Amino acid sequence: MSAENTQQPVLPWGPIYNIQRSGLPEVSVQGIVYIWAEDRTLYDNFGRSLLRIGDTHAPLWSRSLLKPFQLMVLYPSLKAAYPQLTEKHFALMSASHSGDPEQLQLLREILRLGDLRLSDLQCAACRAMNGKASDEKSPLNHPCAGKHLAHLLYQKSKGLPPQSYLSPEMEAYQRLRQLLNYLLGKDSLAETVDGCGMPNYEMNAVETAQLYHALVMPVGRDLARQAPDELTDILSGWDEISDLIRHNPTLIGGQNRLDTRLMSQFTAPDVKLIAKEGADGLLALGLGPHPQFAGGLGLFIKVASGYEPKQLELIVQALLVQLGLSQPGPQENGILETCFQFDLSGVSIQA
Repeated sequence: MSAENTQQPVLPWGPIYNIQRSGLPEVSVQGIVYIWAEDRTLYDNFGRSLLRIGDTHAPLWSRSLLKPFQLMVLYPSLKAAYPQLTEKHFALMSASHSGDPEQLQLLREILRLGDLRLSDLQCAACRAMNGKASDEKSPLNHPCAGKHLAHLLYQKSKGLPPQSYLSPEMEAYQRLRQLLNYLLGKDSLAETVDGCGMPNYEMNAVETAQLYHALVMPVGRDLARQAPDELTDILSGWDEISDLIRHNPTLIGGQNRLDTRLMSQFTAPDVKLIAKEGADGLLALGLGPHPQFAGGLGLFIKVASGYEPKQLELIVQALLVQLGLSQPGPQENGILETCFQFDLSGVSIQA
């Protein structure tokens, strides 16, 4: 075997936190963490990095963190073609749902309003993420069912073959690539197939944090002014996509899901927050202006070991506490104080 084949790949992870008991190590969590803040004191208004752990420029698959932008591409056409669709239906189209009763009811309504059949869905039949043993396997239980239904409706609205909605060359994906290239300032994007069968694209931690920050800010008009003509209609829905996600937290994830709880329980007055989980340990947050951070924040977390809700929750809680945006609960207070050493003390960006 050649030397090249025996070398281990260089991974982008850095140490996030460690837990010790009586001086002996018990848990070590690695991954990538990035916090970006808009700095309105800078002439170019570009912003600054508040925290970097790991290689924050390493390419990562965006997975379900892409969903708000996937919906953005479809949104104008779906609103025009299906006026019966409500804000809740659109929220399900950007969700990674758990299979809660309200979520499944709304998905069935989308099927009916679009005159679609269950067999039209090409995501895998599975049991609901909420783990109810009585659930039968169904494509509606798939966390990405709403996104798949949205693409089916888009195909029908354009007179395109619904059965080809997963083809990377379909119009929706071409427009999505164009949108992402414009937003990220790129010429091309690496592409893969997501776990649900839909095309997926790379974004690094810096790019994702900045995009989620933008989602909670009124930037749609500015982006549309500078955009190519074919993206103007897509970007016109920017603020509406942001609002429907924030206004429907129980639909975006589901009961006991981290992104739902973050949006539902965030108590900072008059501060907008968007949170979205992604497969295999991804979490992105956008926070609007706050007295301590006048231009808002974008946060990105990737846990190296994959989907570890407990670890993700501890990390994001520690970050919000140390940023002065949250208070620790009585159960978490000790571990947040002893296990997290983020250098965020005194960080403040005020206008």
